[in-house]
Amino acid sequence: MWVAGGAILLFGAACNRGADTDSSTTTSTSDTVATTPVTAGSSATTSPPVAAPESTTTTSEAPVLGIPEYRIVSRVAGDGGDIVVVLLDPTSYNELTDVDLQNVVGDVVEQFPPILEAHVVDSADAVEAVLAENPTPEQLALLDEHYFVRFEEGFRMVFVGQFDAVGDVILGS
Repeated sequence: MWVAGGAILLFGAACNRGADTDSSTTTSTSDTVATTPVTAGSSATTSPPVAAPESTTTTSEAPVLGIPEYRIVSRVAGDGGDIVVVLLDPTSYNELTDVDLQNVVGDVVEQFPPILEAHVVDSADAVEAVLAENPTPEQLALLDEHYFVRFEEGFRMVFVGQFDAVGDVILGS
């Protein structure tokens, strides 16, 4: 009787070739193991473990595109335009360039008119220092590190701190 049952089982398996059921056994380990389907009347055999091939994946940090994120943290109304302090978000750029700063100033002038004067920094402590009438030596040191560009007279960008070598740039209209 057992032989007949085995034959019916094999016949049933042959008829279900397109079925979604899987009669194979898989093993999950750190190594790859070959498995053989187990059917009635047979024993499972496995191949010796085969080491998984090593692969190396190189990833690089994607450059951040667009202008750095910023917010206006101080705005004082003045004759001919306002005076603003712009605080950059240091996490929104990989490496700050003079072009980034020009784009920020251009965006501030375009989005928040009228702007006569702007100061661009990337530290909340530098905001206080740039607004100080007589900055302390500590504040001056802070400005050297975190103050990048001053927009004055409604059209001229004066690069300061680490960007002072860029010089002056006239904002076009």
